[in-house]
Amino acid sequence: MPLLRERVVLPTGGYEVVFYRPIFLLASYLQMSDYYPFFLMNGLLLFIYFAVSVVISISAKLFKKKGI
Repeated sequence: MPLLRERVVLPTGGYEVVFYRPIFLLASYLQMSDYYPFFLMNGLLLFIYFAVSVVISISAKLFKKKGI
């Protein structure tokens, strides 16, 4: 899974960039009992997984039909 990036503007005028691993965020949401973002991230991951699976299965059927 990709890293999530957050850019925060500091009061002194600069900014700080922080990288989060999604598995760390999921574990943090569970520890804080903050279930809405936890289920939102899981739902998004499942949607992406199923969408990619459908695209791969359709393209495999098309390639098999064409004989490539």
